[in-house]
Amino acid sequence: MRFTFFFLFLVVCNSLWSQGKHLLYNQTHNPQSLMLNPGAAYEKTNFHIGVPVLSNIYASVGNTALTVDDIFNANNLNTNITEAINSISSKDFAAFNQKLDLINIGFRHKKRYYSAGVYQESNAVVNLPKDLIDLAYFGNAGQNRSYDIGQINFAANLQTVFHFGVNQQMNENLHLGARVKLYTSSVNTSSTKNSGFFVSGASGTGILLDQSIRNLNLQFNSTGIDNADDLAPGDLLIGSNLGFGLDFGLSYNFSERLEFTASLLDLGFIQFSEDTRNNITRGYFDYEGLNIQFPDFVAGENLILYYQNLKDEIVESLPTENTSDPYTYVQPAKLNLGLSYRFGKETSRSDCAYNPIRRSSANQTLSLHGFSMLSAGNLFYSLNAMYERRLWDVFYVKVSLGTDQFNRLNYGGGLALDVWKVNLFINVDRLNHFSNIYNAKALAYQFGLNLKL
Repeated sequence: MRFTFFFLFLVVCNSLWSQGKHLLYNQTHNPQSLMLNPGAAYEKTNFHIGVPVLSNIYASVGNTALTVDDIFNANNLNTNITEAINSISSKDFAAFNQKLDLINIGFRHKKRYYSAGVYQESNAVVNLPKDLIDLAYFGNAGQNRSYDIGQINFAANLQTVFHFGVNQQMNENLHLGARVKLYTSSVNTSSTKNSGFFVSGASGTGILLDQSIRNLNLQFNSTGIDNADDLAPGDLLIGSNLGFGLDFGLSYNFSERLEFTASLLDLGFIQFSEDTRNNITRGYFDYEGLNIQFPDFVAGENLILYYQNLKDEIVESLPTENTSDPYTYVQPAKLNLGLSYRFGKETSRSDCAYNPIRRSSANQTLSLHGFSMLSAGNLFYSLNAMYERRLWDVFYVKVSLGTDQFNRLNYGGGLALDVWKVNLFINVDRLNHFSNIYNAKALAYQFGLNLKL
């Protein structure tokens, strides 16, 4: 059926959870916040260790165009599909991101806090090629228009990251931090910066369509795709291609109550040289429709030969160059900015003696958080206002209100328990869609369990 693809796409894009990172950002009692800002003013313990696999686990998925409810509601299904396709723009995209923290540890030495670990991550961004979706669903019969093939744009990567970071308190106001990363990967694919048009219009006879592919320039890079069946679990965990990256972060207290934070993450790349494949297709092809002349069966000709000749003509006009040259995958860099103000009742909880910071121990915080990332030519962003309250010095409640590339307005909440040697947290974003998750373009959930010794 024509709508099968859209049904599968929407079910997948609305059946998983995604992370609300702003709810974890600058939770200084949580060692996992160092992964979002290596320069955070973390309330240092002597040592922390994340419970393997459970210390920080999440997946994110969403799209900027449609919801399940747009298709499956009380209205006519075919009408819904038509309206949904018409609502898609060439700027819409779908995205997936998953992360599993395998090992995470940290320890204090004088005024420095060192952290290290390993995590596995996969991500994918796919533009919705509006013109090609129109062509596939509605066809080009009677259409006098051009279809932009350059709307094909996607990138996907599976990687394991080894990291080591340093967080240092420079003075009572300033914390600085940095982290080095070693990326390993065996699976990657991308196709960006493509160009070309499929043009369809009435021919001179007015009977057949004059169709052509013009200025085509398509390039697909991949690693590990051709031999995917031969990849063992160990190959996926420790990749054969290596890369390098850096994280930077800071925290600065303007006063005891006002704090500014910032971080720049994943400034890095992976050089793919093992098991690579590059396909480059360029050319021009003009086609005026089928004009079959019945073959001379007596001479041994057959009808299949006509189609074979057509295929050979297309291949000759649109040649594909296949190579195994190395290529570079640039990591999508992430920018975080934060501003927080503490107020309310001063509590007995304060920073440890070895970590003197000019910061109030008030039990309430108002904060702003901004995030941006550019991936496969698409802008990811979020802006959130948050309120956090600490209860009994061990229990944290946090709520947020904001917007991002998937939702114009959403709100979320988080709970954290920081008692004895246990740090447990759970964050849920886009609560406004929980009454009808089929009307959400994305949902969010995060969980973590760490020990602070």
